[in-house]
Amino acid sequence: MKSRWAVMAAVAALLACHVSTLRGMAGQWWNDEDMGHGFLVPVVIGWIIWTERRKWRAVPAQPSWWGIPLLVAGAALHFAAVVGVGLFAASVALLVSAVGAIICLEGFGRLRAWAFPLLLSLFMLPKLAFAYNMVTLPLQLLASRMAAGMLSAGGIGVIREGNILDVGGHRVAVAEACNGIRYLLPLGFMAVVLAYILDPKAWMRVALLVVAVPLAIVANAVRVAASAAIPALDSGTPHLTAGAVIFLLCLAALAGARQLFHAVTVRHHA
Repeated sequence: MKSRWAVMAAVAALLACHVSTLRGMAGQWWNDEDMGHGFLVPVVIGWIIWTERRKWRAVPAQPSWWGIPLLVAGAALHFAAVVGVGLFAASVALLVSAVGAIICLEGFGRLRAWAFPLLLSLFMLPKLAFAYNMVTLPLQLLASRMAAGMLSAGGIGVIREGNILDVGGHRVAVAEACNGIRYLLPLGFMAVVLAYILDPKAWMRVALLVVAVPLAIVANAVRVAASAAIPALDSGTPHLTAGAVIFLLCLAALAGARQLFHAVTVRHHA
């Protein structure tokens, strides 16, 4: 009972100290379409912890003072974020503090039992601005090149000027929002979750995450090519609907990749 009250107190303290961080993260999830999946991450984490409760409850709680250095590091990082480092640092500080609290109250055994949901929490971190800015333009140009190649292969005449595609006078600019991150982040998250649901092997989560990267890039190029070839898909509800359909097809492709990896593994061990 004392342990339960200690856990509740620790959770309340973390929430109180990081309420501004949580508000900032939720604001980015709401306003940034690349991060809309962030609302789903804590729900999935809670579901996994609940469904695996018998497994981690079987691990004896062994509180350790080794969590204190992490709590100190989290507090220092949080202070740095408050004085101007930014939301990303504050979000990392929250995770570091949470790990430190787990070690202090529950021990390393429970931390290992919760390793997967804790790793999933990385998907709800805000985008790191300088890294995002570094990859945006290359991904835009890659999407435009791939889309132009797809259109040409389909017999559709296209002229590409940088990140602008011209199909019979219909010009489509591959904007920053179409760089592929909007597919890559949620698709990577769903790849790991699908692997968890469909397959007990831990390596499958890594394999599907790796597959999700080129799949997201190709899917984004397909969306750009479709928008260039069919003007009605260039904006508005049709554009959003086409993007959603392509994303669902990506999920089906991930499920197919899992089935393929499983079949190859079974055949190899047969």
